[in-house]
Amino acid sequence: MFLKHKFNCFVSLRLFLQVHRDEIQQLPEGLAGKAILLPELLRNSRADSTDKKYTGAFVRFQKWVYSNNLGSRDVLPAKPFVVAIYLASLIQSSQTPSPVISAFYAIKWFHDINGLKSPTESKLVCNILEAAKRRLSRPKDKKEPITSDILLSMYKRLYSKNNFKSQRIIVACLIAYAGFFRSSELLDIRVSDIVFSDTHVSIFIENSKTDQYRDGAWSVIAKTGTVLCPVENLKKLIEWGELSGNDYVFCNITSTKLGFKPRNVNKKMSYTNLRELFIEAIKPHVENVKKYCLHSLRSGGASAAANSGIRDRLFKRHGRWVSENAKDGYVKDNIEERLLVSQSLGI
Repeated sequence: MFLKHKFNCFVSLRLFLQVHRDEIQQLPEGLAGKAILLPELLRNSRADSTDKKYTGAFVRFQKWVYSNNLGSRDVLPAKPFVVAIYLASLIQSSQTPSPVISAFYAIKWFHDINGLKSPTESKLVCNILEAAKRRLSRPKDKKEPITSDILLSMYKRLYSKNNFKSQRIIVACLIAYAGFFRSSELLDIRVSDIVFSDTHVSIFIENSKTDQYRDGAWSVIAKTGTVLCPVENLKKLIEWGELSGNDYVFCNITSTKLGFKPRNVNKKMSYTNLRELFIEAIKPHVENVKKYCLHSLRSGGASAAANSGIRDRLFKRHGRWVSENAKDGYVKDNIEERLLVSQSLGI
């Protein structure tokens, strides 16, 4: 990870110095030395994941330019006709539009941060992108949302007092469902992020996909008084694992003569491990487990809340969505709600 970060910094700095070489040379010596501060700051105007994605895509474009006997002046600023040919070549070798879309926005990004007019503004390039979307797009395979009935069946089969291993996946499912948690948000939870109250639990989400300025957000989950109560089950998990302080709640575990317990090294479980445990947990309770994924927990909670008539503002805030389109994509309306439309037409 560190080497990738250093590589991204090097690419940004080298390209920045290449584009602004003449301007830097005209500066007084004291100011010229400060020019190297700009690339890192410009990279920070986007999320780290976005920067990594765009840098990788732009480096691939750069390699393609050089491999086809073109020069550095065809990289930044790139000519619209060259970019159009590059995107067309990607269409020929891709199964989905994703590589073409990444290349388009990576090229736009590197031109924007260097103050250059982007070739992506060209109608020629824009139309090539639209052609890629039409030719390579496939119908989306939307996963089914998890329901409370599935969770209850899973709970009855897995729950066992003082069984830290089983309780870990039970709580992961209940918290993700009740708090509309993404898997990345779930895995980052530490005991120190949790505050229990008489009526609910508050969980601080330090890093979220939609938290653009890293302010953090609190998710509040109510006590329900049922066997599936996320709050009481979370308390049991922390108690049985003797977790405290900065310990990850969903941590790696080890087997002992007395049962399962957290490993001495405080490390969160991997996404792959969480996904495998989730599939194993729900498989006996669904017809086709391939129709479900970890996001089914978030969409399941969101669908249940939407179909219960929760006010849109509260619904959106609870799920930490930044747009209406993103929010609506998680909801599967039940048939009763959908029939209300035609029932209201007066015919």
